[in-house]
Amino acid sequence: MTTDDDERTLRQYRAQTEEMRVRLLDRGRTDVFGDYEVIRTDTDDAVPYVVELRSRSEPINSCTCPDFQKNFLGTCKHIERVLLGLRRPRRGEPQTSQRTELFMTRAPYAPVLRLGADLTKEMARSLEAHTDAQGRLLKPGAAALAALIEACEADTKPADAGKVRVSSEVREFLQRLENKERLSRAQEALRDELVASQGKLPFLKQSLYPYQIDGMLHLAFKGRAMLADEMGLGKTVQAVAAAAVMRESMGVQRVLVVAPASLKTEWEEQIRIFTDLPQEVLFGGRPTRLLRYRHTSAFFLIANYEQVLRDYNEINLVLRPDLVILDEAQRIKNWRTKTAQRLKRLEAPFAFVLTGTPLENRIDELYSLAEFIDPSLFGSLFHFNRRYYRFDHDGKVDGMQRLDEMHEKIGTIMLRRRKDEIEEQLPERVDKNYFVPMTREQQAMYNDYESVVARLYHLAKRRPLRPEEMKRLQNALACMRMCCDTCYILDRETRVAPKLDELEEILADLWADNPSRKVLIFSEWVRMLELVEERLQRNKIDYALHIGAMPQVERRTHIRRFKNDPQCRVFLSSESGGVGLNLQAASVVVNLDLPWNPAKLEQRIARAWRKHQTNRVNVINLVSENTLEHRMLATLKFKQGLADVVLDARGETETFEESDARGAFMARLAEVMDTPLQVPVAPAVAKSAVPPAERMSEALKRENPGVGLCLGRYDEESGAIQAVLAVGRQEAAASLRGQVEKTHGVALPPERVVVVPPETRALLQRLADLGFITIRPDAAKTLLDTGSDTPPPPPDHARRCKKAQKVLETAQRNMRMAEVLAGGGFADEAATMARQAIRQAAGTLFLFTPGAPLDQALEPLTDAMVAAIRQDEGVARELVATVQMAHLNVDNTPEAILKEAKGFVEACGERLGRQQIRC
Repeated sequence: MTTDDDERTLRQYRAQTEEMRVRLLDRGRTDVFGDYEVIRTDTDDAVPYVVELRSRSEPINSCTCPDFQKNFLGTCKHIERVLLGLRRPRRGEPQTSQRTELFMTRAPYAPVLRLGADLTKEMARSLEAHTDAQGRLLKPGAAALAALIEACEADTKPADAGKVRVSSEVREFLQRLENKERLSRAQEALRDELVASQGKLPFLKQSLYPYQIDGMLHLAFKGRAMLADEMGLGKTVQAVAAAAVMRESMGVQRVLVVAPASLKTEWEEQIRIFTDLPQEVLFGGRPTRLLRYRHTSAFFLIANYEQVLRDYNEINLVLRPDLVILDEAQRIKNWRTKTAQRLKRLEAPFAFVLTGTPLENRIDELYSLAEFIDPSLFGSLFHFNRRYYRFDHDGKVDGMQRLDEMHEKIGTIMLRRRKDEIEEQLPERVDKNYFVPMTREQQAMYNDYESVVARLYHLAKRRPLRPEEMKRLQNALACMRMCCDTCYILDRETRVAPKLDELEEILADLWADNPSRKVLIFSEWVRMLELVEERLQRNKIDYALHIGAMPQVERRTHIRRFKNDPQCRVFLSSESGGVGLNLQAASVVVNLDLPWNPAKLEQRIARAWRKHQTNRVNVINLVSENTLEHRMLATLKFKQGLADVVLDARGETETFEESDARGAFMARLAEVMDTPLQVPVAPAVAKSAVPPAERMSEALKRENPGVGLCLGRYDEESGAIQAVLAVGRQEAAASLRGQVEKTHGVALPPERVVVVPPETRALLQRLADLGFITIRPDAAKTLLDTGSDTPPPPPDHARRCKKAQKVLETAQRNMRMAEVLAGGGFADEAATMARQAIRQAAGTLFLFTPGAPLDQALEPLTDAMVAAIRQDEGVARELVATVQMAHLNVDNTPEAILKEAKGFVEACGERLGRQQIRC
């Protein structure tokens, strides 16, 4: 344990040993008591801080660094470094600033005015009218402080010019006071409105539970606050509502939501459900993100932690959010981590911290969360440790102390409710969806099966499928769903499962809050459960198992153990446990995948959510993002419509099965395949007054993918786009789907975007003229009509993609040849061929560099081409290094060259794939 003197000595030592640059900002001064910029020079991400020097000896100086704001020592390493570099004082030279200074004292933390000796009497009297003999304000509040600052900056006589300095810390203190008073006034106005409207607010589309209204008011009118409700109470909803309130009441214009990547889509959906405010999900590489910070018009910008860690400086300088919301904020509980340190550099006048587990292991976790909201609440960590930990004679922690005081302090910023405290207000069941991205291996395997399903589904629309075709369709569909879980189900060599990474975090959060909660985990696939078993065993978590292959006696043993043994907290089940079992010992149901039949999902949930269940039930669905699963979830039957029917049923499947099983399967397939998938709206179409059809028309005029006519069919009631028909080149279909997604925020299935050649259009028109068919011009909107049956040439980007694809295919052939040579023992020849493959694949990178001529030959690779690739910020530095290695023929072993080349060619293929999405 350290003393204050120890801490001051430590900061003096750092001032002497760390590399820093000091620069005087007001060079016109003749004394040393000015403003200095101090910055470290030994790190790339150093932040400059400003030191205001008032004294060589008194602790009345100030600094803008976080340490000074909370250590209450009156100094920091930056102040000490400035003092260290001062010239020696001349004989008789004052030790303290002779200017009139308005600054903040540390204890108590309050503004104080210290008058200089050489002010005119008139100016001195004007300032003294606002303060007492000690320089403290005569009246509390923002108005009194603002008046004093105004008096300090009032037009003065020339004799007083430059003799008054108002600290930047005083101005920040005034802003906080004004925000606090403004929040208080807005809270009173909203409370009156809530009373008059019986709890309804015009800018919220859905009503809130009473406890959620309390949470909304807590967040909105504290301004910087923590919501630590137990999991399942709707912290997201309360934060969305609070942000909407602050927009209406306090003029908040921009909100940055920082959430785990798997919850970004959940935030998007909750915002859509509760408000009409524009939102944007941040995606893409760093150059794309930096453009979005500058040009986004969204009220809510939803980012994940990894993006913000890299971009926090640009977020502060360019985006400049009014409100920052940290979801699942336990990620910053460890104050030592880079995540915590960088997130605490985010600058915004308002901030919400959302976490269900503010404290798990140590009380300094709570300190770290509070520090993000109000660094002055507990002061520096050494103050916190000294105050709330008890130490023995050797300086080791021997316990804790003053916990009542800590509870009182944290209560000024934190609101926490447990389910048993507000039980009468809660719904019986709370559903939450976690959207998990697939790995590249999953996506590739998924795409293979998706193309089979799309082809057979399209065929089934024209004629009944033959038995072997039907079987192939069902198998491919099942494989798509398996890929959504893990490739391991189909390929035992691949054990990666992103859903299980998410599951581990969910279980940790659940049990941190309530270690005794029991959890049902369902998967249709036994191999998925095998991977879950491995993780539970690795983490020493006891579990029960229920799968169809188990003998009945063994099943009963596992069921009894789960019901009766407090240590057995997890019940793993395939569909064999989805019917008939009564497992009310559990209050959490996790679906690792979604069953094809909607009734089976409710049957799973009904094992825990039954009559006489005394606990609220949390239902958690892990959904692979932008996949068949995502579409299945979007269909109406998955929105709890069957809940009452299956609440306490056994063998309920028959209730929902049609007599014609084949017809039922095709009907379900049509429902899922024809459901447009709500995806994150692309940046260009954040909420706009321009109708989607007009936006798409403009987009097609700007970047025609190769069509002469484009029609869109829209639902008459909802106005949602249903299908697109175009006349032009067949390859334009993918680009049209992309245009629909960008302008309408909907991903249409491939079979609902049809491009026919001009010859087909001419044939249809001829048949109509002969009376065999009828063409209804009013059945669709014209999105583009060039007046010509000849489609325009593909745009520049499409031509680049086409050229790059040919180059890449050549590189891939050479790479395969290199592997054959290596396998035959021709190592040197293989290395030469691999280097050639690198040079060829590098051409695909060059084609998309800024200003690259489309018609330039890509072989041989030139110095200028390598330089262009090196200067393109969008190209990963690892790829640039590989290009340079191959171009300069850097020596290496054949094995290393072959490995490097294989990875490089694959990376170029992936990068080209992303470019082709834009075509």
